[in-house]
Parts: sequence; structure tokens; C-alpha cells
Amino acid sequence: MAPPKARASGRLKVEIQIMKRISKHVAFSVVGSVIAAIMVLTPAWAESEAESAALPLPSISVMVAQKKSIAEELMITGSFAAGANVQVAPLVSGLAVTEILVEEGDEVKEGQILARLDPVDIELQLTQNSASLVRNDADISQAKNRIEQAKIKKEQALGDLNRTKKLRSTGLSTSEQFDQRRAAYDLATAELAEAELSLTSSQADRLSIEASKKELELRKSRTEIRAPVEGYISKRLVEHGMISNPGGGSMFNLVAKSVVKLVAEVAESDLPKVQVGQKASIAVNGYREALGGTVRLISPEVDPATRMGKVHIRLSDGIRVPLGAFGRATIWFAKGEGVSLPLTAVTFGADGPTVQVVKDKKVQVRNVATGLLGTTEIEITEGIEPGETFVVRAGSFVRNGDLVNPVVISELK
Repeated sequence: MAPPKARASGRLKVEIQIMKRISKHVAFSVVGSVIAAIMVLTPAWAESEAESAALPLPSISVMVAQKKSIAEELMITGSFAAGANVQVAPLVSGLAVTEILVEEGDEVKEGQILARLDPVDIELQLTQNSASLVRNDADISQAKNRIEQAKIKKEQALGDLNRTKKLRSTGLSTSEQFDQRRAAYDLATAELAEAELSLTSSQADRLSIEASKKELELRKSRTEIRAPVEGYISKRLVEHGMISNPGGGSMFNLVAKSVVKLVAEVAESDLPKVQVGQKASIAVNGYREALGGTVRLISPEVDPATRMGKVHIRLSDGIRVPLGAFGRATIWFAKGEGVSLPLTAVTFGADGPTVQVVKDKKVQVRNVATGLLGTTEIEITEGIEPGETFVVRAGSFVRNGDLVNPVVISELK
């Protein structure tokens, strides 16, 4: 019989062998389970990938970048007005309108007669003035004659006075005779002064009458209402039989030199860009072609309520547009040539402007540098080369790395 120690050692070896066999069975069982799971799942993955590969790619409108001319411009709107509106009013009052020689729209020259007032009252006053001049001529002649007579009388009185003085020194004349001669001389001197004063008064009257005549002649000339400058009649406000009144308003409105301008409103943020002398193209309803113009005046004030300023654009000479009509002007700030994209293709974010480029059906988001800004396009100075394809309407439809089916279009609609 074996000792107890030997028996214990034999049992330990048996237990170890059993544990090893159990471990192998467990391991085989786990591996088998995993392999079975893989065999079950693998066909599902393969099927999913196959289905994904079979789905069509989303179609995205794209354009090909091209190098072309671009202009930075500003579009503004406003109404047409006279470049210089001249109000033609009568300069004499109380006279009836007898003739109207022009109508609205008529071209007129400087000095041309537009209307006539009744001159009868003024002509009557001129006749009376002429009679006054004749009477004044007679008064002046009489005053001159009196002066001559008074001079002669004074010379005679002076001679008598001197002779009396000599006779008085020899005792041949009395003091009474001397006093008589002295009084006669003084009287002759006073008469001469009076005659000279009468002549002066008559001459002053003549100046007044002549001044009155000039005034009447001026008033008569003003019965012909004349154009102060060359231009055309924009409004006729006078009617036959109306009584002239200088303070009652104008008879005609005249566009000086036929110059018409567009008075347009510009946002205060755009005002610094506008400069006198810049060229503009103006679209007007009813006109097939745009009209040319030039910026002539920039208002120094901005409306505090609307934050808008006014810009005056003068039309080219000879162009006549109905005053008050609506106009849309485009002012060009700068022109250049380079790669330009539609504004819809550029996204402006915190990291700067970006464009979605499509290469090998894959979307790439690129940072770009911009230049001139047009009405519908923007110049790209860096980031895109001519010939590259870009997404026309950038945004959240596609993201960086997406696969797409690019559909090339020639123009943005």
C-alpha cells in the first residue's frame, strides 16, 4: 500500500489535467461562438455597403471659373429734376396778359419773348411825361432869360453905385442918392440869385422827369416777358387775361440750358465711395437704352431719420427726360479683370470668405481672397484658378468632403 503523501501527489496531477481539458473546451467554445457570430454578421455588412454604393450621388449645380472683366458699382434710385429751374415772373404789376407765345416743352433762346402784357397805361404815362419835358424846356428857357436880364440890371446898378460914390466924395451927390443906388444894386443882385435858383429848380425838375421817362420805358420793355436764359419750358402757369403780379408767382418754369439731373438717395455707408466726376448709367422707364450721366454734386448732409444722402447726376447734354420721372442709376467705382464668381458662390464666415470647389466629384471648402465687388459678382484674387469647378450656391446643402454629381451650368438663373 502506497504512503499518504504519494497518494496526495497523484490526485493533484489528475486535477491539473482535468482543468487543462476544461480550459481547452471553453476556449474552443468561445472561439466557435465568435466565428459563428462573424459568419452571421459579415453578410449584413457587405449588403449595407453594396446598397450604399448603389445609391445615386446628389446633383449640385456648378460653374467653371473664368477670367473676365468686373466692375465695382453702386445702384441707386431717384427722380429727375431740372439742373437749374428758372422761374420767369412778371416785373410789373397791374397789367393784363394779352399774348402767350410759347407752350410747355418749347425750346427757347435767351431773350426770346414768351408773353406780352397790355402796355396802354404805360404808353399814356409816357405821353404825359413827354408833355412835362416840353413844359420843363420852356421853364428852363425862361429862367435863363431872367438870369440874363438880372445880370444886365445888376451891372447897371453897380455902375450907378460906383458913380454915385465918386460924386459923393466931391460933394456933387447926396447921401440919399447913394442909398438909392445901393438899394437898386442889392435888388438887382437878389433878382439875379432868384433867376439862377429858378433855373436850378427847372433843371432838377428835368432830371426827375427824365428819370420818370426811363422808368416808364423800362416798365414798357418789361411788358414783354422774355426768357432770361436758354432752355426749354417745363411748365406754363399763365393764362390770357391774367393780371400781372410780381409777388404772385411765376408765369413760366424754364429748365436752364436744357440740363436735367437725377437726384438719387445713397446710403451713408456708400456716400464716401461716390466722387464728383464719376460716370453713371441711368435706366428710365420707356427708354430702350440706358442714358449716360456724370456725378456733379454730393449733398453734404445726411437725413438723420433715413440715414440717406443725396447725389445729383447730370445727364449728358441734349437728353431730355420728363421731370419727376423715376430713374435707376449705376455708378462705377473701379474696373478690373480677373476670376469672378457669383455672390451666391461665396460664403462669408468668421474665418473669412470661402468657396466650395468640386474636384473628382468631391467637395472641397477653400479660403479665398476677394477683390472688386460687383452687383452680382465678386472678384477672387486668390484661392481659385480659371478652369476650376465651384458650387454655384454655397451653403448647408453640401459639406467639405461630400461626394456629389456636378451639373455644369453656363449662367446663374
